[in-house]
Amino acid sequence: MQSTAEESAVLSAEPVDKKIKLKEQHYQIADKIGYAHSVTPATSRVLAARGFTVGDKLTSYLRPTLRDGLPSPADMKNLLLAAEKIGEHFKHGNSIAICCDFDVDGLSSGAQVYHYLHTLGAKVKVYVPDRFKDGYGLNSDMIREIAEAGHKLVVTLDFGTTNIEELKLARELGLESIVVDHHHVEANPPSDIFINPQQEGCGFADGTLCAAGLAWYLLIALRKVIPEAKDLDPKRYLDLACLGTICDMVPLHGVNRIIARRGLETLSHTDREGLIALKNVLGIRKKMSCSHISFGIGPRLNAAGRMVHGSLVIELLTTADSKLADKLAKKLHKLNKERQETEEAVKEKALELAAIHCAQTPALMVWDEDFHTGVIGIVAQRLVEYYYRPSTVMGMEGGVFKGSVRGIKGFNVVDTLSRASRHLEKFGGHEGAGGFSVLPEKIEDFQKDFYKACEENLKGIDLYPTVEADTTATLSELTPALIKEMKSFEPHGIGNPGPVLLLEDLEVKEVKVLKNAHLKVILSNGQQVIPGLMWRRTSHPDLEPGKRVRVACRPDINNFRGMNELQATIQAVEAV
Repeated sequence: MQSTAEESAVLSAEPVDKKIKLKEQHYQIADKIGYAHSVTPATSRVLAARGFTVGDKLTSYLRPTLRDGLPSPADMKNLLLAAEKIGEHFKHGNSIAICCDFDVDGLSSGAQVYHYLHTLGAKVKVYVPDRFKDGYGLNSDMIREIAEAGHKLVVTLDFGTTNIEELKLARELGLESIVVDHHHVEANPPSDIFINPQQEGCGFADGTLCAAGLAWYLLIALRKVIPEAKDLDPKRYLDLACLGTICDMVPLHGVNRIIARRGLETLSHTDREGLIALKNVLGIRKKMSCSHISFGIGPRLNAAGRMVHGSLVIELLTTADSKLADKLAKKLHKLNKERQETEEAVKEKALELAAIHCAQTPALMVWDEDFHTGVIGIVAQRLVEYYYRPSTVMGMEGGVFKGSVRGIKGFNVVDTLSRASRHLEKFGGHEGAGGFSVLPEKIEDFQKDFYKACEENLKGIDLYPTVEADTTATLSELTPALIKEMKSFEPHGIGNPGPVLLLEDLEVKEVKVLKNAHLKVILSNGQQVIPGLMWRRTSHPDLEPGKRVRVACRPDINNFRGMNELQATIQAVEAV
Protein backbone atom coordinates (compact mmCIF):
# COMPACT_ATOMS: atom_id res chain seq x y z
CA MET A 1 0.00 0.00 0.00
CA GLN A 2 0.98 3.65 -0.26
CA SER A 3 3.01 5.43 2.37
CA THR A 4 1.44 7.86 4.84
CA ALA A 5 2.70 10.86 2.86
CA GLU A 6 1.23 9.49 -0.35
CA GLU A 7 -2.03 8.68 1.43
CA SER A 8 -2.43 12.23 2.69
CA ALA A 9 -2.03 13.44 -0.88
CA VAL A 10 -4.77 11.07 -2.02
CA LEU A 11 -7.19 12.16 0.71
CA SER A 12 -7.73 15.58 -0.80
CA ALA A 13 -10.63 17.83 -1.68
CA GLU A 14 -10.52 16.83 -5.35
CA PRO A 15 -10.90 13.43 -7.05
CA VAL A 16 -7.59 11.60 -7.46
CA ASP A 17 -5.74 12.45 -10.69
CA LYS A 18 -5.78 9.78 -13.37
CA LYS A 19 -2.78 8.57 -15.33
CA ILE A 20 -2.83 8.21 -19.10
CA LYS A 21 -2.08 4.96 -20.89
CA LEU A 22 -2.03 4.54 -24.66
CA LYS A 23 -3.28 1.28 -26.13
CA GLU A 24 -1.02 -0.68 -28.42
CA GLN A 25 -1.33 0.72 -31.94
CA HIS A 26 -1.83 -1.41 -35.08
CA TYR A 27 -1.32 0.93 -38.01
CA GLN A 28 -1.34 -1.66 -40.81
CA ILE A 29 -4.62 -3.15 -39.59
CA ALA A 30 -6.01 0.39 -39.24
CA ASP A 31 -5.16 1.10 -42.89
CA LYS A 32 -7.06 -2.01 -43.98
CA ILE A 33 -10.09 -1.06 -41.84
CA GLY A 34 -10.09 2.45 -43.26
CA TYR A 35 -10.06 1.12 -46.81
CA ALA A 36 -12.71 -1.60 -46.25
CA HIS A 37 -15.17 0.54 -44.29
CA SER A 38 -14.44 4.01 -45.68
CA VAL A 39 -13.75 5.59 -42.30
CA THR A 40 -11.23 8.27 -41.34
CA PRO A 41 -7.71 7.33 -40.23
CA ALA A 42 -8.43 8.31 -36.61
CA THR A 43 -11.55 6.12 -36.50
CA SER A 44 -9.76 3.19 -38.07
CA ARG A 45 -6.89 3.53 -35.56
CA VAL A 46 -9.39 3.42 -32.68
CA LEU A 47 -11.04 0.28 -34.07
CA ALA A 48 -7.70 -1.44 -34.62
CA ALA A 49 -6.58 -0.56 -31.08
CA ARG A 50 -9.78 -2.17 -29.78
CA GLY A 51 -8.87 -5.45 -31.42
CA PHE A 52 -11.03 -5.26 -34.53
CA THR A 53 -9.91 -6.48 -37.95
CA VAL A 54 -11.70 -6.44 -41.28
CA GLY A 55 -14.47 -9.04 -41.11
CA ASP A 56 -17.98 -9.94 -39.95
CA LYS A 57 -17.32 -9.02 -36.31
CA LEU A 58 -16.48 -5.44 -37.23
CA THR A 59 -19.37 -5.20 -39.69
CA SER A 60 -21.74 -6.39 -36.95
CA TYR A 61 -20.24 -3.88 -34.52
CA LEU A 62 -20.70 -0.95 -36.87
CA ARG A 63 -24.15 -2.10 -38.03
CA PRO A 64 -25.65 -4.32 -35.29
CA THR A 65 -29.00 -6.03 -36.00
CA LEU A 66 -31.46 -8.03 -33.92
CA ARG A 67 -31.64 -10.72 -36.58
CA ASP A 68 -27.92 -11.50 -36.68
CA GLY A 69 -26.73 -10.43 -33.24
CA LEU A 70 -28.96 -12.29 -30.78
CA PRO A 71 -28.34 -15.83 -29.53
CA SER A 72 -31.34 -18.15 -29.51
CA PRO A 73 -33.62 -18.14 -26.43
CA ALA A 74 -33.27 -21.93 -26.46
CA ASP A 75 -29.62 -21.47 -25.46
CA MET A 76 -30.57 -19.95 -22.08
CA LYS A 77 -30.85 -22.66 -19.44
CA ASN A 78 -34.42 -23.10 -18.17
CA LEU A 79 -35.85 -20.14 -20.11
CA LEU A 80 -38.35 -22.16 -22.14
CA LEU A 81 -39.30 -24.15 -19.04
CA ALA A 82 -40.06 -20.88 -17.24
CA ALA A 83 -42.17 -19.64 -20.14
CA GLU A 84 -44.09 -22.91 -20.23
CA LYS A 85 -44.71 -22.73 -16.47
CA ILE A 86 -46.05 -19.17 -16.77
CA GLY A 87 -48.12 -20.24 -19.79
CA GLU A 88 -49.60 -23.10 -17.79
CA HIS A 89 -50.72 -20.75 -14.99
CA PHE A 90 -52.04 -18.27 -17.56
CA LYS A 91 -54.07 -21.02 -19.27
CA HIS A 92 -55.70 -22.04 -15.99
CA GLY A 93 -56.49 -18.46 -15.01
CA ASN A 94 -54.19 -18.51 -12.00
CA SER A 95 -52.96 -15.27 -10.48
CA ILE A 96 -49.25 -14.52 -10.87
CA ALA A 97 -47.13 -12.38 -8.55
CA ILE A 98 -44.06 -10.58 -9.90
CA CYS A 99 -41.45 -9.50 -7.35
CA CYS A 100 -38.75 -7.11 -8.54
CA ASP A 101 -35.96 -5.01 -7.08
CA PHE A 102 -36.37 -1.28 -6.44
CA ASP A 103 -33.57 -0.10 -8.76
CA VAL A 104 -33.92 0.69 -12.47
CA ASP A 105 -32.90 -2.81 -13.54
CA GLY A 106 -35.46 -4.50 -11.31
CA LEU A 107 -38.24 -2.01 -12.01
CA SER A 108 -37.80 -2.04 -15.78
CA SER A 109 -37.81 -5.85 -15.61
CA GLY A 110 -40.98 -5.91 -13.54
CA ALA A 111 -42.68 -3.40 -15.82
CA GLN A 112 -41.88 -5.50 -18.89
CA VAL A 113 -43.20 -8.80 -17.59
CA TYR A 114 -46.22 -7.25 -15.87
CA HIS A 115 -47.28 -5.20 -18.89
CA TYR A 116 -46.78 -8.10 -21.31
CA LEU A 117 -48.86 -10.54 -19.23
CA HIS A 118 -51.45 -7.92 -18.32
CA THR A 119 -51.89 -7.05 -22.00
CA LEU A 120 -52.56 -10.74 -22.69
CA GLY A 121 -55.28 -10.70 -20.03
CA ALA A 122 -53.41 -12.49 -17.26
CA LYS A 123 -54.16 -11.96 -13.59
CA VAL A 124 -50.90 -10.41 -12.44
CA LYS A 125 -49.63 -8.06 -9.74
CA VAL A 126 -46.22 -6.52 -9.01
CA TYR A 127 -44.64 -6.51 -5.56
CA VAL A 128 -41.66 -4.23 -4.88
CA PRO A 129 -39.87 -4.41 -1.51
CA ASP A 130 -39.66 -1.25 0.55
CA ARG A 131 -35.97 -0.33 0.81
CA PHE A 132 -36.42 1.04 4.32
CA LYS A 133 -38.83 -1.53 5.78
CA ASP A 134 -37.95 -4.71 3.89
CA GLY A 135 -34.42 -4.18 2.61
CA TYR A 136 -33.09 -5.84 -0.52
CA GLY A 137 -34.59 -8.99 -2.04
CA LEU A 138 -37.48 -11.23 -1.12
CA ASN A 139 -38.75 -11.23 2.44
CA SER A 140 -41.05 -13.55 4.35
CA ASP A 141 -43.76 -10.91 4.83
CA MET A 142 -43.98 -10.42 1.07
CA ILE A 143 -44.24 -14.17 0.47
CA ARG A 144 -47.05 -14.49 3.04
CA GLU A 145 -48.87 -11.51 1.52
CA ILE A 146 -48.62 -13.12 -1.93
CA ALA A 147 -49.96 -16.44 -0.67
CA GLU A 148 -52.82 -14.78 1.24
CA ALA A 149 -53.77 -12.83 -1.89
CA GLY A 150 -54.40 -16.12 -3.69
CA HIS A 151 -51.50 -16.05 -6.17
CA LYS A 152 -50.30 -19.45 -7.37
CA LEU A 153 -46.96 -18.49 -8.95
CA VAL A 154 -44.29 -16.02 -7.87
CA VAL A 155 -41.70 -14.75 -10.37
CA THR A 156 -38.69 -12.88 -8.97
CA LEU A 157 -36.75 -10.47 -11.15
CA ASP A 158 -33.28 -9.13 -10.25
CA PHE A 159 -33.10 -11.05 -6.98
CA GLY A 160 -33.93 -14.47 -5.58
CA THR A 161 -30.64 -16.32 -6.01
CA THR A 162 -29.73 -15.92 -2.34
CA ASN A 163 -33.28 -15.91 -0.89
CA ILE A 164 -33.15 -19.52 0.29
CA GLU A 165 -35.45 -19.29 3.32
CA GLU A 166 -38.05 -17.15 1.57
CA LEU A 167 -38.31 -19.58 -1.34
CA LYS A 168 -38.64 -22.50 1.06
CA LEU A 169 -41.49 -20.63 2.73
CA ALA A 170 -43.11 -20.05 -0.66
CA ARG A 171 -43.06 -23.80 -1.29
CA GLU A 172 -44.51 -24.52 2.16
CA LEU A 173 -47.36 -22.10 1.44
CA GLY A 174 -48.18 -23.82 -1.85
CA LEU A 175 -46.58 -21.29 -4.19
CA GLU A 176 -44.60 -22.28 -7.25
CA SER A 177 -41.63 -20.04 -7.94
CA ILE A 178 -39.44 -18.90 -10.83
CA VAL A 179 -36.24 -16.97 -10.08
CA VAL A 180 -34.89 -14.72 -12.85
CA ASP A 181 -31.63 -13.18 -11.69
CA HIS A 182 -28.11 -12.33 -12.81
CA HIS A 183 -26.21 -12.06 -9.52
CA HIS A 184 -23.44 -14.27 -8.18
CA VAL A 185 -24.43 -17.90 -7.63
CA GLU A 186 -22.92 -19.96 -4.82
CA ALA A 187 -25.70 -22.57 -4.83
CA ASN A 188 -28.93 -22.82 -6.78
CA PRO A 189 -31.95 -21.60 -4.79
CA PRO A 190 -34.90 -23.90 -3.96
CA SER A 191 -37.13 -22.46 -6.68
CA ASP A 192 -39.11 -24.58 -9.12
CA ILE A 193 -37.26 -23.00 -12.04
CA PHE A 194 -34.01 -21.03 -11.86
CA ILE A 195 -32.84 -18.66 -14.59
CA ASN A 196 -29.42 -17.15 -14.04
CA PRO A 197 -26.62 -17.09 -16.63
CA GLN A 198 -24.13 -17.37 -13.74
CA GLN A 199 -25.36 -20.84 -12.79
CA GLU A 200 -23.41 -23.94 -13.74
CA GLY A 201 -24.21 -25.16 -17.23
CA CYS A 202 -25.52 -21.86 -18.58
CA GLY A 203 -23.17 -18.97 -19.36
CA PHE A 204 -25.70 -17.46 -21.79
CA ALA A 205 -24.25 -14.41 -23.56
CA ASP A 206 -21.09 -14.84 -21.46
CA GLY A 207 -23.16 -14.20 -18.34
CA THR A 208 -23.38 -10.47 -19.07
CA LEU A 209 -27.14 -9.86 -19.26
CA CYS A 210 -28.78 -7.88 -16.47
CA ALA A 211 -32.30 -8.60 -15.23
CA ALA A 212 -33.89 -6.28 -17.81
CA GLY A 213 -32.21 -8.23 -20.62
CA LEU A 214 -33.27 -11.55 -19.09
CA ALA A 215 -36.84 -10.27 -18.71
CA TRP A 216 -36.90 -9.26 -22.36
CA TYR A 217 -35.74 -12.73 -23.36
CA LEU A 218 -38.51 -14.14 -21.18
CA LEU A 219 -41.01 -12.17 -23.28
CA ILE A 220 -39.56 -13.75 -26.42
CA ALA A 221 -40.03 -17.20 -24.88
CA LEU A 222 -43.58 -16.36 -23.71
CA ARG A 223 -44.53 -15.41 -27.24
CA LYS A 224 -43.44 -18.87 -28.38
CA VAL A 225 -45.54 -20.81 -25.87
CA ILE A 226 -48.67 -18.67 -25.32
CA PRO A 227 -50.93 -18.67 -28.40
CA GLU A 228 -52.54 -15.35 -27.39
CA ALA A 229 -49.12 -13.67 -27.54
CA LYS A 230 -48.44 -14.26 -31.24
CA ASP A 231 -49.27 -10.63 -32.13
CA LEU A 232 -47.58 -9.04 -29.10
CA ASP A 233 -44.05 -8.35 -30.36
CA PRO A 234 -41.36 -8.23 -27.63
CA LYS A 235 -39.52 -5.61 -29.71
CA ARG A 236 -42.13 -3.16 -28.41
CA TYR A 237 -40.54 -3.59 -24.98
CA LEU A 238 -36.99 -2.72 -25.95
CA ASP A 239 -37.51 0.81 -24.61
CA LEU A 240 -37.92 -0.71 -21.14
CA ALA A 241 -35.23 -3.35 -21.59
CA CYS A 242 -32.62 -0.73 -22.48
CA LEU A 243 -33.27 1.21 -19.25
CA GLY A 244 -31.97 -1.55 -16.99
CA THR A 245 -29.26 -2.55 -19.46
CA ILE A 246 -27.76 0.94 -19.45
CA CYS A 247 -28.35 1.82 -15.78
CA ASP A 248 -27.08 -1.48 -14.35
CA MET A 249 -23.74 -0.86 -16.08
CA VAL A 250 -23.39 -4.30 -17.67
CA PRO A 251 -20.84 -4.61 -20.49
CA LEU A 252 -22.26 -2.92 -23.59
CA HIS A 253 -21.09 -5.41 -26.15
CA GLY A 254 -22.77 -8.33 -27.87
CA VAL A 255 -26.40 -8.81 -26.84
CA ASN A 256 -26.38 -5.93 -24.36
CA ARG A 257 -25.19 -3.48 -26.99
CA ILE A 258 -27.92 -4.55 -29.39
CA ILE A 259 -30.61 -4.27 -26.70
CA ALA A 260 -29.30 -0.84 -25.67
CA ARG A 261 -28.94 0.44 -29.22
CA ARG A 262 -32.29 -0.76 -30.52
CA GLY A 263 -33.89 0.16 -27.21
CA LEU A 264 -32.70 3.75 -27.52
CA GLU A 265 -34.17 3.89 -31.02
CA THR A 266 -37.49 2.58 -29.65
CA LEU A 267 -37.33 5.02 -26.73
CA SER A 268 -36.80 7.94 -29.11
CA HIS A 269 -40.26 7.26 -30.58
CA THR A 270 -41.94 5.49 -27.65
CA ASP A 271 -45.70 5.60 -27.21
CA ARG A 272 -45.38 4.62 -23.55
CA GLU A 273 -47.05 7.46 -21.62
CA GLY A 274 -44.72 7.29 -18.63
CA LEU A 275 -41.58 7.58 -20.72
CA ILE A 276 -43.12 10.37 -22.80
CA ALA A 277 -43.87 12.25 -19.57
CA LEU A 278 -40.33 11.75 -18.26
CA LYS A 279 -38.86 12.98 -21.54
CA ASN A 280 -41.09 16.05 -21.33
CA VAL A 281 -39.98 16.79 -17.74
CA LEU A 282 -36.35 16.56 -18.88
CA GLY A 283 -36.96 18.61 -22.05
CA ILE A 284 -35.73 15.81 -24.34
CA ARG A 285 -36.90 16.48 -27.87
CA LYS A 286 -34.26 14.67 -29.87
CA LYS A 287 -32.82 11.23 -30.46
CA MET A 288 -32.16 9.42 -27.20
CA SER A 289 -28.62 8.61 -26.08
CA CYS A 290 -27.06 6.68 -23.21
CA SER A 291 -26.39 9.95 -21.37
CA HIS A 292 -30.12 10.77 -21.44
CA ILE A 293 -30.69 7.50 -19.57
CA SER A 294 -27.65 7.56 -17.27
CA PHE A 295 -27.97 11.19 -16.18
CA GLY A 296 -31.65 11.93 -16.81
CA ILE A 297 -34.24 9.17 -16.80
CA GLY A 298 -32.27 6.63 -14.74
CA PRO A 299 -31.67 8.83 -11.66
CA ARG A 300 -35.34 9.81 -11.58
CA LEU A 301 -36.49 6.20 -11.73
CA ASN A 302 -33.99 5.28 -9.02
CA ALA A 303 -35.13 8.21 -6.88
CA ALA A 304 -38.44 6.50 -6.10
CA GLY A 305 -36.83 3.48 -4.45
CA ARG A 306 -34.15 5.61 -2.79
CA MET A 307 -36.50 8.15 -1.26
CA VAL A 308 -40.01 6.61 -0.97
CA HIS A 309 -41.07 3.43 -2.82
CA GLY A 310 -40.24 1.83 -6.17
CA SER A 311 -43.89 0.98 -6.91
CA LEU A 312 -44.26 4.54 -8.25
CA VAL A 313 -42.03 3.56 -11.18
CA ILE A 314 -44.04 0.43 -12.02
CA GLU A 315 -47.14 2.61 -12.14
CA LEU A 316 -45.38 5.19 -14.32
CA LEU A 317 -43.96 2.67 -16.80
CA THR A 318 -47.18 0.72 -17.25
CA THR A 319 -49.93 3.36 -17.20
CA ALA A 320 -51.86 4.35 -20.32
CA ASP A 321 -53.19 7.50 -18.60
CA SER A 322 -51.22 10.52 -19.82
CA LYS A 323 -52.42 12.77 -16.97
CA LEU A 324 -51.37 10.24 -14.34
CA ALA A 325 -48.05 9.79 -16.16
CA ASP A 326 -47.39 13.54 -16.09
CA LYS A 327 -48.19 13.67 -12.37
CA LEU A 328 -45.90 10.73 -11.57
CA ALA A 329 -43.06 12.05 -13.74
CA LYS A 330 -43.15 15.41 -11.97
CA LYS A 331 -43.16 13.64 -8.61
CA LEU A 332 -40.08 11.59 -9.58
CA HIS A 333 -38.37 14.76 -10.79
CA LYS A 334 -38.99 16.38 -7.39
CA LEU A 335 -37.82 13.26 -5.54
CA ASN A 336 -34.62 13.29 -7.57
CA LYS A 337 -33.89 16.86 -6.46
CA GLU A 338 -34.38 15.76 -2.86
CA ARG A 339 -32.10 12.78 -3.52
CA GLN A 340 -29.39 15.09 -4.90
CA GLU A 341 -29.52 17.30 -1.82
CA THR A 342 -29.43 14.29 0.50
CA GLU A 343 -26.59 12.72 -1.45
CA GLU A 344 -24.51 15.90 -1.24
CA ALA A 345 -24.93 16.13 2.53
CA VAL A 346 -24.01 12.45 3.06
CA LYS A 347 -21.09 12.73 0.65
CA GLU A 348 -19.57 15.70 2.48
CA LYS A 349 -19.79 13.92 5.84
CA ALA A 350 -18.42 10.67 4.32
CA LEU A 351 -15.45 12.55 2.87
CA GLU A 352 -14.72 14.06 6.28
CA LEU A 353 -14.86 10.65 7.97
CA ALA A 354 -12.68 9.08 5.29
CA ALA A 355 -10.03 11.77 5.68
CA ILE A 356 -9.96 11.28 9.45
CA HIS A 357 -10.16 7.51 9.80
CA CYS A 358 -9.04 5.89 6.55
CA ALA A 359 -5.62 7.38 5.74
CA GLN A 360 -3.70 4.12 6.07
CA THR A 361 -6.34 1.50 5.33
CA PRO A 362 -6.52 -0.71 2.21
CA ALA A 363 -10.13 0.36 1.65
CA LEU A 364 -12.52 3.03 2.85
CA MET A 365 -15.28 2.24 5.34
CA VAL A 366 -17.40 4.97 6.87
CA TRP A 367 -20.71 4.90 8.71
CA ASP A 368 -23.12 7.14 10.52
CA GLU A 369 -26.52 6.41 12.03
CA ASP A 370 -27.96 9.41 10.17
CA PHE A 371 -26.73 8.45 6.69
CA HIS A 372 -29.76 8.06 4.39
CA THR A 373 -29.57 4.48 3.13
CA GLY A 374 -31.18 5.45 -0.16
CA VAL A 375 -28.01 7.24 -1.29
CA ILE A 376 -25.19 5.23 0.30
CA GLY A 377 -24.46 3.37 -2.94
CA ILE A 378 -24.02 6.59 -4.88
CA VAL A 379 -21.83 8.04 -2.13
CA ALA A 380 -19.68 4.90 -2.07
CA GLN A 381 -19.09 5.40 -5.80
CA ARG A 382 -18.15 9.04 -5.16
CA LEU A 383 -15.54 7.88 -2.62
CA VAL A 384 -14.08 5.57 -5.25
CA GLU A 385 -13.84 8.52 -7.63
CA TYR A 386 -12.05 10.62 -5.01
CA TYR A 387 -9.71 8.03 -3.51
CA TYR A 388 -9.67 5.09 -5.92
CA ARG A 389 -10.00 2.44 -3.28
CA PRO A 390 -12.84 -0.05 -2.57
CA SER A 391 -15.34 2.02 -0.61
CA THR A 392 -18.08 1.12 1.85
CA VAL A 393 -20.74 3.46 3.24
CA MET A 394 -23.27 2.45 5.93
CA GLY A 395 -26.39 3.99 7.39
CA MET A 396 -28.79 2.68 10.00
CA GLU A 397 -32.29 1.30 9.50
CA GLY A 398 -34.31 -0.31 12.26
CA GLY A 399 -31.34 -0.84 14.52
CA VAL A 400 -29.25 -2.50 11.79
CA PHE A 401 -26.59 -0.89 9.63
CA LYS A 402 -27.19 -1.27 5.89
CA GLY A 403 -24.06 -0.98 3.76
CA SER A 404 -23.16 -0.50 0.12
CA VAL A 405 -19.79 -1.34 -1.45
CA ARG A 406 -18.21 -0.18 -4.70
CA GLY A 407 -14.93 -1.49 -6.08
CA ILE A 408 -12.15 -0.54 -8.46
CA LYS A 409 -11.00 -2.17 -11.69
CA GLY A 410 -9.98 -5.79 -11.15
CA PHE A 411 -11.37 -5.97 -7.59
CA ASN A 412 -14.19 -8.44 -6.82
CA VAL A 413 -16.66 -6.93 -4.35
CA VAL A 414 -18.91 -9.91 -3.71
CA ASP A 415 -15.95 -12.23 -3.19
CA THR A 416 -14.48 -9.80 -0.65
CA LEU A 417 -17.81 -9.54 1.19
CA SER A 418 -18.03 -13.32 1.22
CA ARG A 419 -14.68 -13.54 3.03
CA ALA A 420 -16.02 -11.29 5.82
CA SER A 421 -19.58 -12.63 5.77
CA ARG A 422 -19.46 -14.41 9.15
CA HIS A 423 -20.17 -11.03 10.76
CA LEU A 424 -23.03 -10.08 8.39
CA GLU A 425 -26.76 -10.65 8.63
CA LYS A 426 -26.92 -10.97 4.84
CA PHE A 427 -25.06 -9.81 1.76
CA GLY A 428 -25.16 -10.00 -2.02
CA GLY A 429 -24.00 -8.36 -5.23
CA HIS A 430 -21.58 -8.93 -8.08
CA GLU A 431 -18.01 -8.12 -9.04
CA GLY A 432 -18.34 -4.34 -9.13
CA ALA A 433 -20.87 -3.62 -6.38
CA GLY A 434 -22.55 -5.19 -3.38
CA GLY A 435 -24.73 -4.62 -0.35
CA PHE A 436 -25.05 -6.05 3.14
CA SER A 437 -26.52 -5.60 6.61
CA VAL A 438 -24.60 -5.81 9.87
CA LEU A 439 -25.46 -5.38 13.55
CA PRO A 440 -23.84 -2.32 15.22
CA GLU A 441 -21.88 -4.45 17.68
CA LYS A 442 -20.32 -6.45 14.85
CA ILE A 443 -19.09 -3.55 12.69
CA GLU A 444 -15.54 -3.46 14.05
CA ASP A 445 -15.07 -7.23 13.64
CA PHE A 446 -16.51 -7.00 10.14
CA GLN A 447 -14.21 -4.08 9.35
CA LYS A 448 -11.12 -6.06 10.37
CA ASP A 449 -12.06 -9.06 8.21
CA PHE A 450 -13.12 -6.85 5.33
CA TYR A 451 -9.85 -4.89 5.33
CA LYS A 452 -7.89 -8.14 5.48
CA ALA A 453 -9.85 -9.54 2.53
CA CYS A 454 -9.31 -6.27 0.64
CA GLU A 455 -5.54 -6.48 1.15
CA GLU A 456 -5.53 -9.98 -0.31
CA ASN A 457 -7.81 -9.14 -3.23
CA LEU A 458 -5.94 -5.93 -4.08
CA LYS A 459 -2.61 -7.72 -4.64
CA GLY A 460 -1.42 -7.14 -8.17
CA ILE A 461 -4.03 -4.45 -8.87
CA ASP A 462 -3.01 -0.90 -9.80
CA LEU A 463 -3.93 1.39 -6.92
CA TYR A 464 -4.27 4.44 -9.10
CA PRO A 465 -6.89 5.10 -11.77
CA THR A 466 -5.92 5.19 -15.41
CA VAL A 467 -7.51 6.45 -18.57
CA GLU A 468 -6.69 4.33 -21.58
CA ALA A 469 -6.49 6.33 -24.80
CA ASP A 470 -7.41 4.47 -27.97
CA THR A 471 -5.01 6.41 -30.17
CA THR A 472 -3.23 9.73 -30.58
CA ALA A 473 -4.79 12.46 -32.70
CA THR A 474 -4.13 16.01 -33.81
CA LEU A 475 -6.49 18.95 -33.49
CA SER A 476 -6.83 19.00 -37.28
CA GLU A 477 -8.29 15.47 -37.15
CA LEU A 478 -11.06 16.55 -34.78
CA THR A 479 -13.81 17.32 -37.27
CA PRO A 480 -17.62 16.97 -37.33
CA ALA A 481 -17.14 14.06 -39.74
CA LEU A 482 -14.97 12.23 -37.19
CA ILE A 483 -17.52 12.84 -34.42
CA LYS A 484 -20.30 11.48 -36.65
CA GLU A 485 -18.28 8.35 -37.46
CA MET A 486 -17.58 7.68 -33.80
CA LYS A 487 -21.29 8.01 -33.03
CA SER A 488 -21.63 4.63 -34.76
CA PHE A 489 -19.78 3.14 -31.76
CA GLU A 490 -22.73 4.04 -29.53
CA PRO A 491 -24.23 3.19 -27.15
CA HIS A 492 -21.26 3.65 -24.85
CA GLY A 493 -20.73 2.11 -21.46
CA ILE A 494 -18.75 -0.54 -19.63
CA GLY A 495 -17.07 -2.80 -22.19
CA ASN A 496 -17.68 -0.26 -24.93
CA PRO A 497 -16.53 3.15 -23.68
CA GLY A 498 -16.64 6.24 -25.83
CA PRO A 499 -13.47 6.67 -27.91
CA VAL A 500 -10.69 8.43 -26.03
CA LEU A 501 -8.11 10.36 -28.05
CA LEU A 502 -4.72 11.49 -26.80
CA LEU A 503 -3.85 15.05 -27.80
CA GLU A 504 -0.14 15.71 -27.38
CA ASP A 505 1.76 18.91 -26.50
CA LEU A 506 -0.98 21.50 -26.15
CA GLU A 507 -0.75 24.82 -24.36
CA VAL A 508 -3.30 25.80 -21.74
CA LYS A 509 -4.52 29.26 -22.82
CA GLU A 510 -7.42 29.91 -20.42
CA VAL A 511 -8.95 28.28 -17.33
CA LYS A 512 -12.20 29.08 -15.54
CA VAL A 513 -14.59 27.38 -13.13
CA LEU A 514 -18.21 26.82 -14.16
CA LYS A 515 -20.94 26.84 -11.49
CA ASN A 516 -18.32 26.20 -8.78
CA ALA A 517 -18.25 22.59 -9.97
CA HIS A 518 -16.50 22.11 -13.32
CA LEU A 519 -13.42 23.32 -15.20
CA LYS A 520 -13.50 24.87 -18.64
CA VAL A 521 -10.20 25.37 -20.45
CA ILE A 522 -8.98 26.56 -23.84
CA LEU A 523 -6.23 24.42 -25.37
CA SER A 524 -4.04 25.33 -28.35
CA ASN A 525 -1.42 23.75 -30.60
CA GLY A 526 -0.25 27.18 -31.71
CA GLN A 527 -2.51 27.27 -34.76
CA GLN A 528 -5.81 25.83 -33.63
CA VAL A 529 -7.73 25.91 -30.36
CA ILE A 530 -10.34 23.68 -28.76
CA PRO A 531 -12.42 24.23 -25.61
CA GLY A 532 -12.25 21.47 -23.01
CA LEU A 533 -14.48 20.55 -20.08
CA MET A 534 -13.42 18.60 -16.99
CA TRP A 535 -16.45 17.55 -15.01
CA ARG A 536 -16.61 17.56 -11.20
CA ARG A 537 -13.22 19.29 -10.85
CA THR A 538 -12.64 22.87 -9.75
CA SER A 539 -8.85 22.69 -10.04
CA HIS A 540 -6.07 20.58 -11.51
CA PRO A 541 -2.34 21.11 -10.90
CA ASP A 542 -1.54 20.83 -14.61
CA LEU A 543 -4.37 22.98 -15.91
CA GLU A 544 -2.93 26.46 -15.49
CA PRO A 545 -2.43 29.13 -18.18
CA GLY A 546 0.92 28.77 -19.95
CA LYS A 547 1.48 25.10 -19.08
CA ARG A 548 2.01 22.49 -21.79
CA VAL A 549 0.03 19.30 -21.38
CA ARG A 550 -1.08 16.06 -22.99
CA VAL A 551 -4.79 15.45 -22.71
CA ALA A 552 -6.88 12.29 -22.94
CA CYS A 553 -10.33 13.35 -24.06
CA ARG A 554 -13.59 12.37 -25.69
CA PRO A 555 -14.35 14.67 -28.63
CA ASP A 556 -17.91 15.87 -29.11
CA ILE A 557 -20.00 18.68 -30.56
CA ASN A 558 -21.53 21.10 -28.08
CA ASN A 559 -24.82 22.65 -29.12
CA PHE A 560 -25.48 25.84 -27.20
CA ARG A 561 -28.14 28.35 -28.21
CA GLY A 562 -28.23 26.95 -31.70
CA MET A 563 -24.46 27.17 -32.18
CA ASN A 564 -22.34 24.05 -32.73
CA GLU A 565 -18.70 23.88 -31.71
CA LEU A 566 -16.18 21.10 -31.28
CA GLN A 567 -15.42 20.35 -27.65
CA ALA A 568 -13.16 17.97 -25.72
CA THR A 569 -14.48 16.27 -22.60
CA ILE A 570 -11.27 15.83 -20.64
CA GLN A 571 -10.69 12.47 -18.95
CA ALA A 572 -7.10 12.99 -17.78
CA VAL A 573 -4.28 15.55 -18.02
CA GLU A 574 -0.52 15.23 -17.65
CA ALA A 575 2.14 17.93 -17.84
CA VAL A 576 4.57 17.61 -20.75
